[in-house]
Formats: sequence, C-alpha cells, structure tokens
Amino acid sequence: MIIVPSHIPNLDEILEGGFNKPSIVLVAGAAGSGKTTFAAQSLFNAAKAGDTCLFISTISEPPAMINNYMSRFSFFDQKLYETNKMNMVSVSESLLKKGHDEVLDFINKKISIIKPARIVIDPLTVLGDLLKSFENRPVSDDERRGFYFDLFTSMKSWNTLVIVTGEFILEDLRKSVVGYLADGIIYMSEDVFGMRVERNLLIIKMRGQKYISGKHSMDIRNMGIIVFPRLLPETGDKQVSSIKVSTGISGLDNMLKGGIPDDDVILISGTTGTGKTTFGIHFICDGLTRNENGMIISMEERPSKLVRNSRTFGLELQPYLDKKMLEIMYLSPVFFRPDEEALILKRKIKENNIKRILFDGIENLETSIPDSIVRKNYITILLDMFSTMGVTTAVTSEISELFGAVKLTHEALSCAVDNIILLRHVEINGKIHGVLSILKSRGIEHDTEIREYELTNKGIKIMSAMKGYESVLCGSARKTSGDSFREKFDEMH
Repeated sequence: MIIVPSHIPNLDEILEGGFNKPSIVLVAGAAGSGKTTFAAQSLFNAAKAGDTCLFISTISEPPAMINNYMSRFSFFDQKLYETNKMNMVSVSESLLKKGHDEVLDFINKKISIIKPARIVIDPLTVLGDLLKSFENRPVSDDERRGFYFDLFTSMKSWNTLVIVTGEFILEDLRKSVVGYLADGIIYMSEDVFGMRVERNLLIIKMRGQKYISGKHSMDIRNMGIIVFPRLLPETGDKQVSSIKVSTGISGLDNMLKGGIPDDDVILISGTTGTGKTTFGIHFICDGLTRNENGMIISMEERPSKLVRNSRTFGLELQPYLDKKMLEIMYLSPVFFRPDEEALILKRKIKENNIKRILFDGIENLETSIPDSIVRKNYITILLDMFSTMGVTTAVTSEISELFGAVKLTHEALSCAVDNIILLRHVEINGKIHGVLSILKSRGIEHDTEIREYELTNKGIKIMSAMKGYESVLCGSARKTSGDSFREKFDEMH
C-alpha cells in the first residue's frame, strides 16, 4: 500500500499525505455539494501527473455533455483524452436493465483493457437505484446491498484508487452499506448564514491512516475545489522573550514599565470614538520606524480611509506601504472565511517577515462566526499562532456602553490576550474627557492609576492621573467624598 496525492489543493494536509492506494473512497453529500467536481478534478490532475485514469458515468447524459460541464474548470484538458491518459465510459440504461452481473462484467472488461491507476464512478447511488432485476422489476434492498457488496469486492481486486460519489445526508450515510464498505468517506455540505453560504468538508473515516478531524472550509472556484484546513492550536512549548516592545506612545510605555513583552497580545478595548485604532496605529508605526514589517487587519475601514485618518494624528502610513514594509488587509465581516483567511495570514507572515500586527475591530467576527464557542476557539488559536510565529499583536475591540456600567470584553478575548487597556469617555463638569486604565498585564509590573489622555495632531498624549475622582470608569466621574467636603467647607468660609 502506498500514499498517492488527492490532487485537491490543501486536502493532503488534512489527510497527512493523501489517499491510500489501493483503497475505495466515497465522496458523499447532497445535490450540488461538489461531489462530481471533486472526483473529476482529482482524476484530471492525476492524469496530468502521468496516471492513466478512468471516469465511469452512471447517469444518462452522454460523455460530451459531461465534458462540457467539466470544461468550465481550469483542470479540464481535452488533450488528455487524445493521449489516453483520461478515459470516459458510460453505463447505459439498457445495460442496467440486464442486471447487476452484466454491469459488473462491463466495468471489469473496461478496467482490464484500460488498466487505470485511478477510477471514478459517478454517481454510485444512481447505479444502485436504477439497477433492474432479470424480471425487469426494481431490485429489493437486499439485492441492492448484494450488488454493492459484489461491486466493492471487484473494486478491491483492481488494486487501484477508486473514488465513488453518492448522494447522502449525514444521518443516512452512517447506516448505509456503501459507507460501511468504503475505506474512506469524505462528506461535503453547506451551511447558510443569512445571505452567506459556507461550504464544508468532513472526513468521516479514512481506514488505515491518520487525518485531521473536524469540519474544514472549502470553496468551488475556477480551478475547481480548494480546501482550507481548520485552524489548529500550536502544540508544545515556546520560548518566552524577555525583550519589551514599545507601544509607540511614551506615556503608555511608562505605565507599562517599558512596554509589552515581545510576542505578547495587547487588547485595546473601548467605546466608539475613544481612539482605539489610533492607539493601534501608534504601535504599528513604532515598529516600522525600527525596520519591523507590519500588517493591519481591518474589519471596519478600507486602506485608503485608514491612511487618511491616521494622517490627522500625525501618523504617516503611505511611505511604508510604498516600501512594502506595511500591508493593510480589509476583511469584510460578511464575506470573511475563517480558515481561508488564517491560511493566507500564516503565509503572509512567513513571506513578508511580519513582526507586528494590528487586528482592528475584532468584535466584527461575531458576524462572520455566529457560533460563540467556535468563534472563541478561532480567536484564541489565531492569536496564539501570531505569537508562536514571533509576532507582537495589538487587537482593538469596541464595547457598546458609552456611559455607565460596561462589559469589558467579548467572551473570546479576555483569556486570549496578555494585556488589556481600557479606554473610556468620562463626563467631568459638563465636558467629555478620555481616560485609560491598564486592567491586565500578565507577568509584568504596571501602573494601576487611571490617567487622562488626549488625541492631538501629533499623536496621543498621556496625561496625569485622575486624582480626587471616583466612578471614573463608569463614565460619570464624581469627586471623592473627602474632596467634595473640603470644597463645600471652603465655599462656606
């Protein structure tokens, strides 16, 4: 037994190498899930790599019509038929009426002549449903099971990789004799989130080999099917750095006793208009001035608007974009594909030697990943991936309450970050002020005072501590009882 590539992009990463050969792999799913595309893509790409391949169609459409459908994908190559690397035969309805022995004999003869290294039977379930007995009546369930058993026995004698497709829902698949007889099962499905459709792939079993379990994202594009392995947590320990990284704001660095540890994740959380993005841009710009490549992932603003708005506070991004030291990625929450984007980010970090990342507006992932548990796991693993790859990360998250009591962070964030900076608007004597506090700084000493800050045309300025006030973080500060008593006493005298 050997391992052969699936010829489906990124699927071999999930299969830890590819398919066993010989083996029988069932590709199952509902109508329109991509089963035929999967099978044809695997076959054509294998033929391009030098394998002799056979496509057995069990539907009543002529081969020309099937090829017309396949020709829409870039993997299709008509020349492969001319060189006999790609072969197609059709099981006719008249043959099906002759009974399952005649069908098996026909398939075995074609295989003995062509001697393929890879075979597709599409779809297998139609073959079983349309089969007639010698008495020209529909076959019974027992007869159909017997046909499948004989067919799979023949398949195993072919000493090749056989991919069969079948229309199943997941519940029926687990009880089907086809699922029992197959060595491997790949289930393809769709999830609908509002107006967005997400395609998924699930390995149910793969006899005799390891694979990455769970639901993986996939898509059907011009090239055919592309799979995006789900994001997995990094295993093993990692080296902890003793180096501190500047936030780009001297007053905040002083509060953090020199900055944040390298590879850490800092969360900047606050209400709308408090300057969360500007704090993050300071962090990115500081790295750029130290020749550290950076990346901004924005789920709210497009690159041109970020560049313009940053300039208002004396922060110039365009020169670094021109030098290719900085990349700004706008990711729409509506069209965000979690596993695909994680794969892209991982590649970009490696290729561009990214050292600092700003993830702006991470709370928008609630739209992209509605399931709270899945979202929490994704954010935790993604931020850990950044850290493991040697990236120091700033994350911004908006909290809804403008004044009054506040829920600090979304459930996915507090345990996934090392440092938390809270920004608030506070009303004092009829005026709005910006205040900040360091609520968490894992493993390092930090300033615990609440300080006022200003957004100026030269950047962010951290000011003195808010002494003599209480309930500042609730948004409506009032003087402490002692100070209030002294003021009233002074007024009376």
